[in-house]
Amino acid sequence: MAKNPAVIVYPQAVPVKAMACGIADLKSQDANEICFCGDDGGFVIKKNDKYPSLPHIEWFCSSLARSVGVPQLDFSVVEHTDGNFWFGSSWKTGQVKDWWTLAANGSLDFGHLSDDISRVYALDLFINNDDRHLNNYFVVNDAGRFRLYSFDYSRSWLNKPFPLVGLITDPATNTVRVKEYLKVNFGNYFNVAAMTDILDNITAVQPQRVSDIISAHPNNWLTQAERDAILNWWNSGAVLTRVNEIKAGIQNGSLL
Repeated sequence: MAKNPAVIVYPQAVPVKAMACGIADLKSQDANEICFCGDDGGFVIKKNDKYPSLPHIEWFCSSLARSVGVPQLDFSVVEHTDGNFWFGSSWKTGQVKDWWTLAANGSLDFGHLSDDISRVYALDLFINNDDRHLNNYFVVNDAGRFRLYSFDYSRSWLNKPFPLVGLITDPATNTVRVKEYLKVNFGNYFNVAAMTDILDNITAVQPQRVSDIISAHPNNWLTQAERDAILNWWNSGAVLTRVNEIKAGIQNGSLL
């Protein structure tokens, strides 16, 4: 959607400026475009053409991940060649393709990844991300040490009924299917202490931090009603209630 030139919406976060953008086959239902941003590199772009709150969802969840200790791909507001500001996820070099196959045949030490997979899963449970598939774990080989990063939250947060209700237990969802696949191949890999740390860090996020995250992106990524609903929910005690529900599911094994 073209921006009205009479109402320029600048983000508080310093955007990176795209030099060229083009269509790419990213095997994604929600992104099919990459922008080259000079020395800042390439960014996978998320626009509002799929659903209006998509750029906010990606920005908010990526920012929350970074705030609470989940390993997160770099991201930015991108000033697109179309004149709009969109969400961009930085594309790291050195991605390890089909990392799960390499781990299954012993070419990759799954133990390098399991703690961070646990951290990502804890966040996914909180934001109701039911679409975490294997390619949504970005694995790189860092001088012989395999490292994992999270990205792509498009089917979570405001994409789901809000305020958030219920937990991810449906075996038909990608998040549960991947969890079960990894358990079959690598055993009970969860690091409960790492998961608990992430959940505790979420409860420590103050409403002002939430407001700051939202204020850092362009204000047309979110309606005032949506902003108010998020801040009211974060102020209400619902965050602690949701975290405690997740902790109970971890303790009794229903979420593991």
